[in-house]
Amino acid sequence: MRNKAFVLFGMLLLGLLSAIPSAMAHCPLCTGAAVGGVELARYFGVDDSISGLFLGAAIISSALWFNKWLKKKVNFRFQEAVIVGVSFFLFAIPFYYAGLITNFEMVRSMPEHHSFAWLGPLGIDKLLFGMILGTLIVWLTFAISDYITERKGRVLWPYQSLSLMVGVLGMLALTILLFTKTVSLA
Repeated sequence: MRNKAFVLFGMLLLGLLSAIPSAMAHCPLCTGAAVGGVELARYFGVDDSISGLFLGAAIISSALWFNKWLKKKVNFRFQEAVIVGVSFFLFAIPFYYAGLITNFEMVRSMPEHHSFAWLGPLGIDKLLFGMILGTLIVWLTFAISDYITERKGRVLWPYQSLSLMVGVLGMLALTILLFTKTVSLA
């Protein structure tokens, strides 16, 4: 019942965010889509590495959204990278202490259960792996969207950044799902 309430809340949040009249490059709609993706993945029992992808997307889209707002007041060298790093740790550290990210020693002792593929000896948990990968890939996706917009002088289609983010995350999630299913069968 509780999971259904989270999914309903996520869908309601997405609906409210879609009513925003104009879409900025890193808008609340992007953040809402990422959070909604996490809720749906958890609801359907999807692997933590895939849930982590969507958490990473929420981290980066929130950081870029905040950076865009902050740039109007303060702007310094490497500001975006600093904000992304701080945002990542503001998510990851509470998740670690809440037990959502498995302790490094536990991952090393049981890598087949807690880690993604070959990352067990490094102590990298599935959720943490997904968060890192999702953050980096979505950051790159937004950079590509910004490059396309700058090069062409305009956005090529409505919600370009959002659709690229969702498309890349979907393909990456499917790749991880197929990889984990193939490895578990071997």
